[in-house]
Amino acid sequence: MQDIENKEKIIKMYKSFNYIILFLVIYIILFPVVAKVLNYISPILTKCPYKEMFGKPCPLCGGTRYIANLKNVLSNPHMLLEPFGFIMMFVFFSLIFRIFCIFYLRKERKNIKKLMIVDFVILGMVIISFGIYELVFFLS
Repeated sequence: MQDIENKEKIIKMYKSFNYIILFLVIYIILFPVVAKVLNYISPILTKCPYKEMFGKPCPLCGGTRYIANLKNVLSNPHMLLEPFGFIMMFVFFSLIFRIFCIFYLRKERKNIKKLMIVDFVILGMVIISFGIYELVFFLS
């Protein structure tokens, strides 16, 4: 009985985790739209604090333009090979994977450990790719 309750708690926490990551991914993808609204409200809200403090672009500068120009990226595959392109591919893959996880958890209750392991490997890849991107950015 205790084991079933623990499993249900883990499933509930994992569902919450998936919703949080899903909303974060959607926010990243829709940031150009959100930035326009925030800029309309107050231009201060869309200024990069890193650039304001250090006077040079942060590792994410250009990311908003990359997302906003996604139609050009799809027509020019060379842009996918840019460092931020790899990160965006992981973000889009994460979006699809999150939706799959949420539907899977609603229907199936089997192999959740395997799903969580795959999930954390994917998140690890995203974190490592972002870390490498930042390292390359700071060294150049």
